[in-house]
Amino acid sequence: MRRIALLLLLAIGCTSSGPRYSQMDADALLQFGLERKAAHKWTEAQRALETFIFQFPTHARYQEARYKLAEMYFEKKEYITAAAEYNRLANDFPQGEWADDSRFEVCESYYRLSPDPELDQEYTRNALDYCLVVLNYYPDTDFAARAQAMLTEMRNRLADKVYLNGDFYFRRKVYDSGIIYFNDVLELYPMTPAAARSLLRLYETYVKIGYTDEANEIKERLLRDYPDSPAAQKLKGEGTAPLP
Repeated sequence: MRRIALLLLLAIGCTSSGPRYSQMDADALLQFGLERKAAHKWTEAQRALETFIFQFPTHARYQEARYKLAEMYFEKKEYITAAAEYNRLANDFPQGEWADDSRFEVCESYYRLSPDPELDQEYTRNALDYCLVVLNYYPDTDFAARAQAMLTEMRNRLADKVYLNGDFYFRRKVYDSGIIYFNDVLELYPMTPAAARSLLRLYETYVKIGYTDEANEIKERLLRDYPDSPAAQKLKGEGTAPLP
């Protein structure tokens, strides 16, 4: 389907009153596409870059053209398409000069798609996976620090999602289900802020259902492992008062 669409674009480029892409040489065509992209003339930029990619697959700047096409989609906030284009480029040329840039931009694209914790977190998980790829394969690049920051944020978001699931059941007094989710936070995301909040909710849960030994164990764990957290401070100051 993509090939058919490209052929249609080529036909339009040859018959419209605009530039005749098929009559340009490779360098002129690429330069035109990059200039149109810089000017946010998206339709002309896409036609020129895709024509270049289709007609000149052995050109020295072929990978650059594919990267710039993906970058165009990113600039248009078409992040799913951008991620797909970046990922294909990195897979086709894993040792190419644009591979590390492309891997990072896949991470960045999914990061931009990541929603608030209350919503489905498919894109968040994708962002986390691709950020890990960047850190594992390109730890010494300029992208590593940014990828690490996004990775931390995505883990926090996933932890918040699990915590909110537990809190949903806690507030409805379905305590067994809430306990499962709070323990999942502690197992999967122990280094996130949601871990301390989950311990506080577990403490409150065990107090409510009369499990004194378990409540005391959780209280000690919270104060020992997360002493400076807001959850620990709340427990010290207000006992079993619920979170807002």
